[in-house]
Amino acid sequence: MTLGEHLFRKILGATIGAVVIAATSLVGITAAQAAPVLYLPYPAGVSHTVTNYPHPADGYQNNAVDFDLAFGEAILASGAGRVYAAGYDNNPAPETNGLQVLIDHGGDQCTQYGHLSSVAVTVGQNVPQGQYLGGAGRTGAATGYHLHWNLVRCSDRKAVFGPVATVENPTASYWVGEVLRSQNAPKSPGADGERVSDFSGDGQSDVLGVDGNGDFWFYPHNGNGLSARSKIGSGWANHKHVMSADWSGDGAADVLGVDPAGDLWYYPNNNYQLSSPMKIGSGWGNFLHVAAADWSGDGQADVIGVDANGDLWYYAHNGNGLSAGVKIGSGWANFKQMAAADWSGDGQADVIGVDANGDLWYYAHNGNGLSAGVKIGSGWANHKQMIASDWSGDDQADILGVDANGDLWYYAHNGNGLSAGVKIGSGWATFRHIM
Repeated sequence: MTLGEHLFRKILGATIGAVVIAATSLVGITAAQAAPVLYLPYPAGVSHTVTNYPHPADGYQNNAVDFDLAFGEAILASGAGRVYAAGYDNNPAPETNGLQVLIDHGGDQCTQYGHLSSVAVTVGQNVPQGQYLGGAGRTGAATGYHLHWNLVRCSDRKAVFGPVATVENPTASYWVGEVLRSQNAPKSPGADGERVSDFSGDGQSDVLGVDGNGDFWFYPHNGNGLSARSKIGSGWANHKHVMSADWSGDGAADVLGVDPAGDLWYYPNNNYQLSSPMKIGSGWGNFLHVAAADWSGDGQADVIGVDANGDLWYYAHNGNGLSAGVKIGSGWANFKQMAAADWSGDGQADVIGVDANGDLWYYAHNGNGLSAGVKIGSGWANHKQMIASDWSGDDQADILGVDANGDLWYYAHNGNGLSAGVKIGSGWATFRHIM
């Protein structure tokens, strides 16, 4: 088919689609029968090439589309729904899609994501459009790395819905060699604009950590705990401070780190890996604590630090780096830990600290500085690390902590303080940094 013929078919398809939509509105199609609103299954601004379409008309593959993706590249949910299946496809060869995820969008309609290298969600989990599902791979009956993507009947995995229409390709017309660019925009940051530790950009914080060897790991939030980790960096053993928040303002957390020389670097989140760093500051070698969060409320992380004298400083994100520091507190020299995140849910970061007695305090952002501290917990003296981030996705920060045994606990924000801890991991005792 020539490009001109293809464009003609797209225009014709759009016209026919409009007539069909008008006709179905007259007979009253139900919400359960309506096709889900879908996006291409990879991050916004990313383009991939169609490598196979259509598949054999075997009642199972039919209208599936294959996209060229390299090993580990991010696969995102095309639409909101509930995870119907997550794991290895048990259909007999040659139909097996290896590790796959099925997302139920209602009306027995599931988007299918096959040949994955990893799965980051669990059955029954509710996911928003754009949720990170796992990495691309070649598991199952695959001869190369790619994504097998389809809209199938959840109940029997039969592809009966025809070619998959998306926001980017509403006529559902595909051809091999076509390059399609995703508009799968990041979720609106909402009140929790700083996206502290939300590496996947789905509105709930993940966990990132630097282990004893200096390797950097990403553990996706999977609804009840943490999914299998993926390595996103190495050589971090000597970094003095490491933090994760949305510096770029794209809805997903980046990483900031203070190196042995005291220089502050920004590492962009690039498709769930870290891009080459950019130096955004120096002179941070003697700071006792450093945190990144959206203090200003503009959707981009700022930096907050406790210097050697125990003074607390705010450094505004100015587009290319940091503005001159503004002192917002003092008396922090004996605090064991300090974190910043939006505890109040007003869109601006607050400060959380563990004092010398092991008490946990919340200091509200009051416009120009911090309000008087409010005690929200005790017994934190032996905790190795304390993290403040929005684990629950309700736009108010919760608390995660690693206890003396190396167990990782989640303490939900309950309005006035913290609920009882829920254990979400173990084996964290030797980690140098957790965020």
